[in-house]
Amino acid sequence: MGVSAQEALRITDVLEKELDRRQASITLWNDIYGGKQNLGYASERFRQAFGGLFEDFSDNWSEVVCDAPAERLTPVGFRFGTGDEKDPPAADKDAQRIWQSSSMDAWARVAHTEASVKARAFVLVWAADPDAEDVEPEITVEDATQCIVAYEPGSRRKRKAALKRFDGEDGFEYATLYLPDELWKWRRPLSRSGLILPSSLTLNRWLPRGDIPEQQRIDNPLKRVPMVELRNRPRLVDDPAPEHRQVIPIQGALNKLIADMLTASEAGAFPARWGTGIDLPKDPITGQEIDDPELWRLAVNKMLRASNPQARFGNFEAADLSNFVAGITLLTEHISALSRTPPTYFMGKVQNVSADALTAAEAGLASKCRDKTMFYGEDWEEVMRLAFLVKGDDKRGNNPLAETIWRDVEYRTEAQHIDAVLKKKALGVPWRQLMEDAGYTPTQIDRMERMLEQDADRAARALAFKTPDGDDFDDGLDDEQLPDGDRDGEEVAA
Repeated sequence: MGVSAQEALRITDVLEKELDRRQASITLWNDIYGGKQNLGYASERFRQAFGGLFEDFSDNWSEVVCDAPAERLTPVGFRFGTGDEKDPPAADKDAQRIWQSSSMDAWARVAHTEASVKARAFVLVWAADPDAEDVEPEITVEDATQCIVAYEPGSRRKRKAALKRFDGEDGFEYATLYLPDELWKWRRPLSRSGLILPSSLTLNRWLPRGDIPEQQRIDNPLKRVPMVELRNRPRLVDDPAPEHRQVIPIQGALNKLIADMLTASEAGAFPARWGTGIDLPKDPITGQEIDDPELWRLAVNKMLRASNPQARFGNFEAADLSNFVAGITLLTEHISALSRTPPTYFMGKVQNVSADALTAAEAGLASKCRDKTMFYGEDWEEVMRLAFLVKGDDKRGNNPLAETIWRDVEYRTEAQHIDAVLKKKALGVPWRQLMEDAGYTPTQIDRMERMLEQDADRAARALAFKTPDGDDFDDGLDDEQLPDGDRDGEEVAA
């Protein structure tokens, strides 16, 4: 049952206020991920002296922390089970076609990265061309600064409404309210002042988009809110969190320590010279000593000389920067431990480390990624259900036994991978499952299966045409020229 325009506008305002509340945190997290961080200084005097020297400096490890799990999360297919144990589901070919037609092979990685950085990402499912005879679903990844999803009271899964708000290039700001039964479209003039104001302070109110009712309100044939929220590190009561939130303070301390080291290297890393018992030259007119720094600048063709036999020259010791290096290493290790990012991600080179040690170092990241596949998998399954509802396929659109197929989250050498697959084969694991474990996509597995069938047919024909003396019989025909029965192996079998 639909709602009135007044009620739709009220829901839009409620969702917009919550979306405004999230903007400051999302912007901060995104800036830190991009390396835009303000350096902390011990005193205002230090800021005035060296603030401009390192204004744009950032040793950004937050990007590594966010990208490390995102780069290992790769959906490769979907299954839709029947509930019959005797009929194990294979990878759904229609789901694979829909997934690839929306370029989700690439954009799913973007969605995971956005969720790692901004705590949330959103996926919208709608019809690419609603008026087409054979409707095709379109899946798009949406930004957390533009979208929000509301849930039914007491539920974390049942979506009640969703809102997408974005700026147009025609001087208007647009919004679309997604409800289970309908969509409402709004627009309002953009602020000319250039200030980004909360919705409560905006003078321009939302107005229906377009002049005809069909442009303002659209029926939702899916009977579900077509936007799905991907939540990073979901909690029961607290909001989801970005991957790098707990390391942000350490990142700031790390940048401060590196800036201190660079400042120390600028001021004290080069040996300073001193001299005593030196008679400075005097101005012939005023009789004042001339203290010219250029007199003390040494070069290849320049040396210091004193007429006083008691004169002495020497050097101050250069500043020792090893204490800074030890502190920087300690903070980097803390970032690695808190985020469960392998130490190898923070090292420029790896020496004298065994394969078992590397595997153990990545165990924490692999475990974290497996947890993420559980939650993200549920969200992607809902996305595919919506995609089939767009096509009018209620059976798969309401199938609770959908399953996301993920690529292995662990990095292994080819030898390790194949060795594990061969050991599973010895245990009786089926061929298709072995190929999935080896990292092949369902499309590649189907292609290899057809190639194996073709190889078997060619081997059967070669065996059938062997002469009694063991020589191969060459009939002068290619496979394409053989009769249908010979090509399929039916006539030989007969």
